[in-house]
Amino acid sequence: MRCLLIATNRVRTPYPVYPLALACLAGALAEAGHEVEQFDCLSNGDEARTNLRKTIDRFRPELIGLSIRNLDSEDSSRPESFVHDAARVMDWVRSASPAPVVLGGTAFSLMPGQIMELIGADYGIVGEGEQLVVELADTLQAGRKPEQRILRSPLSPTPWRSLDFDERICAYYLKRGGILNVQTKRGCPYRCAYCSYPLLEGRQLRSREPEAVIEDVRRLQRDFGARYIFFTDSVFNDPGETYLEICEALVRQGNRLPWTAYFRPARMERNHMDLMKRSGLDAMEIGTDCGCDTTLAALNKGFVFDDAVALNDLAAEFSIPCAHFIMFGGPGETRETVQESLVNLERLQPAVLMAFTGIRILPGTRIQARAVSDGLIEPDQDLLEPTYYLSPYITAEEINTMISRAWENRPDRIQPGAPDTDRIAQFHQKGFTGPIWDKIVRMGWK
Repeated sequence: MRCLLIATNRVRTPYPVYPLALACLAGALAEAGHEVEQFDCLSNGDEARTNLRKTIDRFRPELIGLSIRNLDSEDSSRPESFVHDAARVMDWVRSASPAPVVLGGTAFSLMPGQIMELIGADYGIVGEGEQLVVELADTLQAGRKPEQRILRSPLSPTPWRSLDFDERICAYYLKRGGILNVQTKRGCPYRCAYCSYPLLEGRQLRSREPEAVIEDVRRLQRDFGARYIFFTDSVFNDPGETYLEICEALVRQGNRLPWTAYFRPARMERNHMDLMKRSGLDAMEIGTDCGCDTTLAALNKGFVFDDAVALNDLAAEFSIPCAHFIMFGGPGETRETVQESLVNLERLQPAVLMAFTGIRILPGTRIQARAVSDGLIEPDQDLLEPTYYLSPYITAEEINTMISRAWENRPDRIQPGAPDTDRIAQFHQKGFTGPIWDKIVRMGWK
């Protein structure tokens, strides 16, 4: 069966991110004997609609998949829904092809019923799609129809199949930072109040064999010219320390490709940081989330602020730049906790801090229950449109004013709502690789 997979994301903030879901699904379908073509709306830019029509006319797909990565910008200062963009892509598809359409992706899995109703697709896959998309294609090819429109995937111990990266799509992202993506594990054992990862991937960590991960890294460099790797795990430094096995394998293979990942502020041994540095670790994006223990506890983070300082200090010893993501306005936030956080955050030196005001409320999370109990939303409120938790004890204006005064004229402090996409794009156009924020820290070291 001819299967066309479409990544609907068209957002470049903070920098363009390769649609890894397409590679996963395309690899599974091709391995099962189906013919696959991939189309990325972002890399097609203003010509996306025209080029999609040409692709459909040429390829004549018998099944079309739409991957919806994000619900919205998750930025209360500039709320922007992306689901409506996916609906627009659906209109393009319907005008060009009678083929059945299946929806999937992180955003769809969070709110399948509402998005199905909005977009009007034939089928939807909730959760991991590698197995179910193949089963759907097989079923339709045999002339049968699934009994249900929304298919729910059980979590597989080994969901990964062969990954099929598209050379044309890769070329776009390589010109914009040289970054390509690899996933080493799925699942998240933590219970952060706002996070949807455990809902999407389960709490049980499911790790790939280090050799398979290393082969992906080598192939992306050898076959596609990757100059930087982003490990896209929810948290790279897992409590079982399987991440160290990945690093050891990278060292054995003599890896020289720089990489980064998301990290949890956990205490780390010096020899572990040394191993990561030798394996190619170039920068760390850290989910510190809050600047004081009061707000950290309210978000059920499971660590204290001193842990973030210790990790940042250790990284600095090894000349590894760190960026910390900080959310203001969560449960229990007051003027006093904001001020305490702003003072505490100065202990993260050197580092880039990226601040956000308000926390996106997602269904099934603890922050949703807290918002209901605080009277901020109704128990049955539809959360499809951007909806944020903001502490009833302080306003967003007060928070942003306090941050602005504390961080004025600080290039290493990114204030809520500050657009930085153009500056990042300019660095990439000049040939710089990686996430770019790391260059701010390095310049401070010189």
